[in-house]
Amino acid sequence: MENLREKIIKKTATVNVFGLGYVGIPLAVEIAKSGFRVHGTDRNDWKTSALSDGRNPLSDLKEIDADALKRMVDEKRMTFSNKHNDNSDIKMISVQTPMFPDRRPNLTAAKGIAKIIGQDLQEGNLVINESTVAPGMTRKVIANVLEEGSGLKAGEDFYLVASPERIDPGNTTFTINKMPKVVGGMNKESLELGVAFYSNFIQKVVPVSSLEAAEATKMLENSYRALNIGFINEFAKYCDAAGINVVEVIDAASTKPVGFSKHYPGIGVGGSCIPKDPYYLISSGEEVGVQFTTLWNAVVSNESMPYYTFNLLKKASKENNVKLGNAKIVIFGVSYKGNVRDLRDSPAIILHNMLKREGISTYVFDPFFSDEELSDMNFTPFNPERESCDVVVIGCDHSQFTTFDYRKISGLRFIVDGKNILPKLHVPVIGIGAGNKS
Repeated sequence: MENLREKIIKKTATVNVFGLGYVGIPLAVEIAKSGFRVHGTDRNDWKTSALSDGRNPLSDLKEIDADALKRMVDEKRMTFSNKHNDNSDIKMISVQTPMFPDRRPNLTAAKGIAKIIGQDLQEGNLVINESTVAPGMTRKVIANVLEEGSGLKAGEDFYLVASPERIDPGNTTFTINKMPKVVGGMNKESLELGVAFYSNFIQKVVPVSSLEAAEATKMLENSYRALNIGFINEFAKYCDAAGINVVEVIDAASTKPVGFSKHYPGIGVGGSCIPKDPYYLISSGEEVGVQFTTLWNAVVSNESMPYYTFNLLKKASKENNVKLGNAKIVIFGVSYKGNVRDLRDSPAIILHNMLKREGISTYVFDPFFSDEELSDMNFTPFNPERESCDVVVIGCDHSQFTTFDYRKISGLRFIVDGKNILPKLHVPVIGIGAGNKS
């Protein structure tokens, strides 16, 4: 242990980051900036080729320090390829953990990386799992694969840490080095090494007692948000039925200085974490005989919102004498959240596909994507400066949409505001839970 501890202190320890995506790239850059030599491994050659030239391969990844990336590559402190560094001291798993169709966690990628690591794992190495998994998975699954491949014992021959990523795409205030980092270890020695390593490039490190506590922290954070959003979505449906403006009520409730935090309803919940992490926790609960009934209902509520928005659209069409079958609908924004180029689990895309399946002429306007990019993704681009349409649906809260002059769109009959970001306009605006807003 002293050998690796000394290497971390002296920053002579070598690091291999497996998985170069939204987490792995900025993570690798921050580690290199702090003084370590880093190798990044990814199976996609187009990523490693761009990174080897000092270029960010993900145009929607704004949180990365692009100047530092170029500098670290030029100084040969960072290297990238589809191969791994056999002799690295610290090996970090940073790959996606999606769901199977039945909503069970899919750990195929994480297990595959663990298998690769296990082939060359040496005594005294530190393995860190940054990928989001349910409580117990680092110990029961990742450690088991590592041990089988290496013949070594986790916590005795090598060290194992769980520190689930905590990025917030588009947030330039809490970048990866400024977001507090929760770290749990297989044993005391693993935890100490993990804390010592992260403390070099993370402003605040939060140690917890176990791998499971670190994993559960990530589950709680995102399930908490899913729960609150699920409830506020239900409350929005109530406000629509009762003729109350949900945003007015939320803002009024938030004047209470204790016991309330703002959550807003909308067209749905997207991104890589909130739609799936609750299912990880629900699955983990089933293993120990605990049912997360309230959480399940909240997730169902969130998943219902694109359908609810579609029903609002149909109702508003009747009220404004618009025949949907003959109408031209434009979705403003297909990202899952405002001001990012990120389509993962976007509810606006779910709504778009629903409309298309109904045979409704549906177009997309999103200033974060070119017309060519939209066409490549099987969307039909729309130019609000030159084209006409009957209905606009606000699919995400890009800041441009709040200041856009909707009078430029000829033929516009009404707007369905899926994010409640618009004031009253020259045409009716139907919000989610906005009651009599229009």
